[in-house]
Amino acid sequence: MIMKTAVYLTACWLAGTLLAAVAIGRAKGTDPRKAGSGNPGARNAGRLFGRAAFLSVFLADAAKGAIAVLAGRLLGLPEVLGAAGGLMAVIGHIFPLSGRTGGKGVSTFIGAALFFSPSAMAGFIAGAAAAWLPARNAVLAMPGAFAAWTLALLFTGQLGDAWPLLLSASLVLLRHREDFRTAITR
Repeated sequence: MIMKTAVYLTACWLAGTLLAAVAIGRAKGTDPRKAGSGNPGARNAGRLFGRAAFLSVFLADAAKGAIAVLAGRLLGLPEVLGAAGGLMAVIGHIFPLSGRTGGKGVSTFIGAALFFSPSAMAGFIAGAAAAWLPARNAVLAMPGAFAAWTLALLFTGQLGDAWPLLLSASLVLLRHREDFRTAITR
């Protein structure tokens, strides 16, 4: 069990290091880590390459998190280890194998959280919408989304097994700290 878990978590991290925005950027002749905001994520890909690139990167990055959680279930691992697989995919996205700039982990987190608990994701979406309405800013809506998601996990009885995903949510928020400062001062 220990070896299977170690291989699983390592594979989740390695999958997380595959950055869809970089792959699309290569095809378009521009490295998103050196253009726009410099972030190899969906928002920057959308700004640089258009809506189709945004959607492609978002879905590919979300798939990394979703597949990590689903793979844990298929391997018969406890739910907490499936959540840990989602955490490792997020960590891989933020800190890729290449050692170069990683993304901020939002899309990968969303994929992992959605497949960990679709019902709690409804709380995330409701919290994001409620926080977005007064702020009209996606970055400023994130804390509300994460808070509502955490409450939804509590109410569904999944909070105990979700702690690795709570840690990944904290990493996502930390990666956005400069974006929060910028959004607040506008």
